[in-house]
Amino acid sequence: MNSEQKPLAFFNEIYDCYQEAALAKVRDYDYNIAGFPIRLSFAGDALVNRLIPALAHLKTAHICEPLLTICIWDSTSTNTKIPPPSWEGQHLQKRGEIWGLNNDRIHTSFMWGANTLSMLDYERNLGIYWLNNYELLPYWETSSPLRTILQLWLNKKGVQMVHAGAVGIAEGGVLLVGKGGSGKSTTALSCLNSELFYASDDYTLITPNPVPFAYSIYSTGKKKPDDIDRLPFLKPIISNREKLGQEKAVYFLHDHFPEKIINSFPLKAVFIPRVTGKLETNLEKTNFTTGLSALVPSTIKQLPNTGKTACQIMMQIAQKLPCYYLNLGTNIEQIPEVIYQFLKG
Repeated sequence: MNSEQKPLAFFNEIYDCYQEAALAKVRDYDYNIAGFPIRLSFAGDALVNRLIPALAHLKTAHICEPLLTICIWDSTSTNTKIPPPSWEGQHLQKRGEIWGLNNDRIHTSFMWGANTLSMLDYERNLGIYWLNNYELLPYWETSSPLRTILQLWLNKKGVQMVHAGAVGIAEGGVLLVGKGGSGKSTTALSCLNSELFYASDDYTLITPNPVPFAYSIYSTGKKKPDDIDRLPFLKPIISNREKLGQEKAVYFLHDHFPEKIINSFPLKAVFIPRVTGKLETNLEKTNFTTGLSALVPSTIKQLPNTGKTACQIMMQIAQKLPCYYLNLGTNIEQIPEVIYQFLKG
């Protein structure tokens, strides 16, 4: 078998295992993600309640012909094993891609920590998401599931997943960019208690054409445990309160604020939150380069196989939109008000 045949052969081998696992029961859930009909097909029930809550706001009625189907399963609950890994540790690249199991048709990556295998066959529009034991799925996977497969497939459609938040109103919103700890989550989540709507706090889908546009992907929020007191109205809905010593606080927002979740809006600006320690929140104009450098590095670090096309999409967004520093004051209630007045003005 030559090097071009090996990725497809491995994909088919794992897909055969999924089909065996799915003989007992398949549960299908259909979604409209960035305008594309996508189906999640679960072998058994074990992973359903762990993966679908984050996508609840995008659920649709049954789709006759989904454009992408993702097959999801674990070995423990289905009693179906996969072959021993055909790669060694040195074959696992920095962002999870497995050397020798990727080509123009097939993507294969394994994420340490989550211990999940993500595969995508671009030609068949078929994805596979596997892990050994559903009980060991970490909180960052339940709050933003299937990231690798979704971002790779959507990228081919001109839609890019970015490490950014987004808030706004139906007429338009802002993209919140910057590295972890810059204040994106506090800014986005504070908007739930305001006139603004919430699209995301950590991952957002964007497209530059025909105009810059943002789509919600996960209706979840996360905060560091030592920072939850800054948003006291959210403390009653922390989903993993008993694990706050080891995990970030996770909020499944569609369960509690369905009327505040917005699925899409045109983008009007790029905002770069930064903590000032001062009382007042204000905006400070900056340039395209600053906005781009706040968006691109953290996205590349977070998402495997983010390459030339992704960078081009992000560059177009930053070029088409004005960029501002959002200087965050200690009066949290003022933050969404400043954003709202910008959008209305």
